[in-house]
Amino acid sequence: MKYALPVFLLFSIAFFSCKKKESKKSGDKLFTFNSLSSNTDSLKQGNVTNIIATVSGSVTYSWSVTAGDVFGNGNNVLFGASTCCVGNHVITCTVKDANDNTESKSVNVFVKQ
Repeated sequence: MKYALPVFLLFSIAFFSCKKKESKKSGDKLFTFNSLSSNTDSLKQGNVTNIIATVSGSVTYSWSVTAGDVFGNGNNVLFGASTCCVGNHVITCTVKDANDNTESKSVNVFVKQ
């Protein structure tokens, strides 16, 4: 019986000092991705066109393209049709908010000679 109190205290300390790790969960989505558009749906090799993402809320922008180049950052960038690749190109914009919510939209631009 004289060991009951020390054993109880050790188990209590061990039990209450072990906290479960909280997993990071995404919160409410803080934006609305309204649209992604291009000034033109086709252009000649070597030319550029504006690509505009319309988003309500505070986000970061990430851009990718199947071929060609994306110049700039933020919600308005230029797509450069390189001289190597004729055909349809997909430009994708992914936005991310402070709660790690993401959404992507794509637009097609046809590159001709």
